[in-house]
Amino acid sequence: MKDTNLILSKIKEFRNNTLAFFTAYMPEAGEIRAKIPSRAKLTIQDIILRIWLLIQPFIFRRKLPKYVFISKVFPHIMSTLQPKEVMVMGGRKELIFCLKNGYRFYWLGAIFYGFNQFIFSEKNNLFSLVVVSLRKMFSKDINKRYLFLCDDSLPEGMTLSFALESIPNLNIVCIAHGIINFEPSRIKIIPEGISCKFNLLWDKSQKFFFKDDKNHASFVLGLPYEVSLPKNHCREVILVGDCGLSSNAVRYFYALYVFCKIYRILEAAGIDVSYRPHPQDDIEYVQSIFSNVCITQKNELLTSNRKVFIGYESSLIFEAGNFGHTTIGLDALELMESKYFEHKDNRAFDVDFEVSSDNFENLPSLVLDIFEKSIFAEVDEIKNLKSRFNKCLNQIDDFSLTNESASLIV
Repeated sequence: MKDTNLILSKIKEFRNNTLAFFTAYMPEAGEIRAKIPSRAKLTIQDIILRIWLLIQPFIFRRKLPKYVFISKVFPHIMSTLQPKEVMVMGGRKELIFCLKNGYRFYWLGAIFYGFNQFIFSEKNNLFSLVVVSLRKMFSKDINKRYLFLCDDSLPEGMTLSFALESIPNLNIVCIAHGIINFEPSRIKIIPEGISCKFNLLWDKSQKFFFKDDKNHASFVLGLPYEVSLPKNHCREVILVGDCGLSSNAVRYFYALYVFCKIYRILEAAGIDVSYRPHPQDDIEYVQSIFSNVCITQKNELLTSNRKVFIGYESSLIFEAGNFGHTTIGLDALELMESKYFEHKDNRAFDVDFEVSSDNFENLPSLVLDIFEKSIFAEVDEIKNLKSRFNKCLNQIDDFSLTNESASLIV
């Protein structure tokens, strides 16, 4: 019981720290995370959770598979593994995904409901039962296993990270699902995955954000899917949405204003241009602003003809560069003193060209020059996903073995 109380204390402290970060850096997202569920909703969750805790021991009697994933965020990585060795934790969408692919399934709702009872109803004992049941389930097998998270700032991720960190031979790994950019001077960034022992990153620049000591290590996976370079190019420009309205309203509308300005400039020059919405964008709203909105599947967008991508710090700009597309980074010079717009200092990856807000009128000549001279980036062939992922697993195993040997010597 003492150990469980310590785990709960760590979870609450980490939740408060991440909430403070989101409240300062992304106020709208902070409000959503701090929102208290209604009393009726908490009561229903309480009842469902108690029923689940009663039947759960009879459902999960077998040992867990070697690889456990939270959500279906990384289907390409899962596809490199044997289905019988994979379990996915999640909700209804993950259940359907598991049925289609032959993976085992675990319902994450119990963790989410227990977390809410702990934070908003102060029912520590009920959440303790959730933590204990998770530890029992993951302790059934002493063989080496891996738990892959995509986020430790949400209830499910942070609960699993802290509740299971002391389980022997269990490697808790957070796989990055985007690029983290450098912090404005006023804000201390808490990156997703900071509580995990291991992190798999898109780029070596991301190591800056994580600890590197005897208890933590980060390794470069690259993009968590196959990279296939387009062989041809076309005369098309994609403006990449910077953020969602719920993340930061001020930044969102300023970026939208800039993209409207660039869109008109390029369109007037006879250049084929479209706006690529951010995943959090309201599609109908942006379609009322831009006459050409690109909602093509990302894989198709990146693997078709090489294009010119223009934007601020979006992960899609980094991805486009990896696929050999030409990338143009924007800087908002007039807002460099703002905590939201230090773009030149913030971007953690390289782009092919930089254009400042006082020089947008010259964008058409730059773009047309790229088209005429076919100035597209030379990109080295990237290894297939399976070999990149296996290399990271081997690095994790080597790190664990080295530290285990060092602890025995001491």
